[in-house]
Amino acid sequence: MNAYIIKGYDPGTLVAETVPAPAAPGKHQVQLALIGTSINPIDTLVARGYGAPLLNPKGHFPLMLGRDAVARIVATGPGVTDLQAGQRVLVASSPRIGGTYADMFNLPRNCVAPIGPELSDTAAAGLGYAGLTALQALAAVNLSADTARGKQVCINGASGGVGSIAVILALRWGATVTAVASRQNREWLQRLGAHDIVDYRDPSAMSAINADIIINCATPAGDNRANDPLMDVLQRRNSPGRAYVTTSNPLLGSVSDNGVVRGLAGSGKTYLKKRLAARQHGIRYRWVLFKENPRQLEYLGRLFADGAPDIVGACYALSALPEVFNDPAALRAPGKTVFMNTQA
Repeated sequence: MNAYIIKGYDPGTLVAETVPAPAAPGKHQVQLALIGTSINPIDTLVARGYGAPLLNPKGHFPLMLGRDAVARIVATGPGVTDLQAGQRVLVASSPRIGGTYADMFNLPRNCVAPIGPELSDTAAAGLGYAGLTALQALAAVNLSADTARGKQVCINGASGGVGSIAVILALRWGATVTAVASRQNREWLQRLGAHDIVDYRDPSAMSAINADIIINCATPAGDNRANDPLMDVLQRRNSPGRAYVTTSNPLLGSVSDNGVVRGLAGSGKTYLKKRLAARQHGIRYRWVLFKENPRQLEYLGRLFADGAPDIVGACYALSALPEVFNDPAALRAPGKTVFMNTQA
C-alpha cells in the first residue's frame, strides 16, 4: 500500500513509499481505509524535529505523519463494540499517536467518531484535528452553545484551519467575533461571517479591538513575544470575565531545545509566570493542548453537516501530498488544505 513518510528530521522531507499493510487492529483499536486527509501546521513542524524528544523519544523512522482524516472502518479490534466495518468516520489523533498519511492505518478507538452522509468527504478530511483544537480552546474560556451568546470574542490567526473553525463555532453559538488575520484573507473571513476583521499588521486597529475573550490560534512564536497587543487590549478593559487562551504555546519548542526534563520544567515556569501576570489584571490565562475526544468529534461532525461554511481552502489528489507538504509557499491558502484518495 502507499504511505507518506519522513525518513529523518534533516531535511524532514515527506516522501511516498510502498509499505506493507498494517497488522490486524489491536485491543481498542480500529483499522481504517483513508478517504481524505489534510495538512496541519503541527505536521510540518514535527517533520523538522519539533517536539521530537517527547513525541519520538527513540528516534523511530520512517515516521508517518497526519493528524486528521475521513476514513472507512476496515476492521475493529477486541473491545470495540460500538463501531463496525464499512462505517465512515471522522479522525483526529495527537502527534503522540500514529499518523493518517497512508492508504490504511490503525488508531485507537477514541481517535474516531462515526459521521452521517450529510457531511461531505472534503469537509470531513480536514475537520478533525483542527476542529477539536478549536472546540477545546473555546471550552477553556467557558464558551459553548449555552454560554457564548452576546460575548465579545477576538480570534487571532482566524484564517488558518483552527482559527477558521473557531470563528464558525463562536458565530454559530451567538458570539460577536472579531477576526485577526492578514489583509489578504479578508474575503475569506467575510465569507465565514466575522463581524469585524482586523489586519494584524495595523497597530491602531489592533489596539481598538473590542473583546473580552481572546482566542490565539497563531503560530507558536506568537505567544512568546515580549509585547502582545491582544493581551494589552484585555488589560485596558475592566469588564468581568476577561480571558486569554492560546493553542500555540512553547512547550514542544522548549522540549526540542532543552530536552524533556528541562523543557517541561521551563515551559511550566513560563506558563505559571504568564498566568500570574494575567491574574494581576483580572484575566484568566490558559494554554490548550489537543486531546482526543470522540464525543466532541461527533459533535463537530453533526455541526458541520448542518450548514456550516466550508473550511476547505484548497483540495488536491492524495498523490500531490508530498509536493505540497514540502513547499511552504503551497500552504498559504486560508482554511484547510485537503487531499483526497481517489483510490478509496
